[in-house]
Amino acid sequence: MQAFRQAGYETRVLARKESRLSKPGPFAAPALGADDYDELFIGELTEPETLEGVMDGIDMVFSCVGISRQTDGLTFEQVDYQCNKTLVDMAAAADVKRFVYVSMQGAENIMQLEITKVHERVVDELKAVAAAGGMDYRIVRPCGYFSDMGALYDMAKRGRMWLLGKGENLMSPIHGADLGRACVTIAEGEALEAEAGGPETMTQIEAAELAFDVVGKPAKSSVVPMGVARFGVMIIRLLSKQFGDLADFIVTAGEIDGVGPPMGTMTLRAYFEELKANDPDFAEQA
Repeated sequence: MQAFRQAGYETRVLARKESRLSKPGPFAAPALGADDYDELFIGELTEPETLEGVMDGIDMVFSCVGISRQTDGLTFEQVDYQCNKTLVDMAAAADVKRFVYVSMQGAENIMQLEITKVHERVVDELKAVAAAGGMDYRIVRPCGYFSDMGALYDMAKRGRMWLLGKGENLMSPIHGADLGRACVTIAEGEALEAEAGGPETMTQIEAAELAFDVVGKPAKSSVVPMGVARFGVMIIRLLSKQFGDLADFIVTAGEIDGVGPPMGTMTLRAYFEELKANDPDFAEQA
């Protein structure tokens, strides 16, 4: 949202609670202040009756709605698909000109995953609307997020890194601020779908070693065989479908490459150093 406003757009933010915007997220995710948007609309996507008027005067919708670290028991079907479908339907009914949606890179290789299926169903909804002569669309496909790399930082602090498989799969994750600017570029471009990667390509092992270097501890890594990881997914799914599906995605991501065109500037080292600079544990040692 900050990136769109900085690019000159008048912005309206949809949020469940204003208080949630003002709180920083995990792994250096910034808070949103009143200067970061023009209007605030309070509504709940799982309760469409609270959204009346949200599309009034809107030319373009940007959605990255999806389950990340929610603990409310909702499923990918309920959030990643149904909430986005609600937005698509409302936008089309309001004659919005363009809908920009964040899905995932390499979806065609992991269509067996529930999270991929629901994301691509949203893409299909957008394509169907466009084919019927309605709203235009753009699909952004990130190659992973720096925020997910925060888990490597935490493990490095504890002195032991756990990697999936051989740890040799390639990835080019992107920082959130860089991704925001990439979304603006893609939203304004001609390509209907575009991938977005960070400035570096590296393996899990290389990323782990970088995290150890930043926190100043010797690199100690252990690998979890894929067979063991898959068994763990089965156990988690018995306890919670939501977290089982999420674990399935994490394990699968650990055995495939996720590399795309570089669209960012912040390096992973700079990101880890940012986490360290804001880490109270290191502040106490200073």
